[in-house]
Amino acid sequence: MTMTTPNVAKPLSQPFAQVTLDGSGNGIASLGPVKVREHWQLISASVKTTQLPSAIVNDATCQLYIGSSINQGTFVSKTITGSSGDTCPLASQDIQPGMQVWAQWIGGDAGATAVLTLTGTYTTGSPS
Repeated sequence: MTMTTPNVAKPLSQPFAQVTLDGSGNGIASLGPVKVREHWQLISASVKTTQLPSAIVNDATCQLYIGSSINQGTFVSKTITGSSGDTCPLASQDIQPGMQVWAQWIGGDAGATAVLTLTGTYTTGSPS
């Protein structure tokens, strides 16, 4: 008789991705599981730039998407404080390899470094 170990959720180690905003203040960063059979249960996504608040001239809007690409069907949320910072709850949404959380900054300060940070847990195996 083979015993199976139940999926035990472990904390994500706050993965982050960053992008340098282009000459128009636009950029895209994405994160998602890459290991086979790994699932992320997302609690929230945070976006901001590494600029000091006093240095922000144009506070970017930032749109969040969850899926295999950025499109109308994968849109989740939008903030008008993509440079100064905002957090979007994600209600423990489960994503697996091939899916990403995408952050698209629009109209920020050219050359600023924008950061997407995720919080949540992960499991390996079938979704729980």
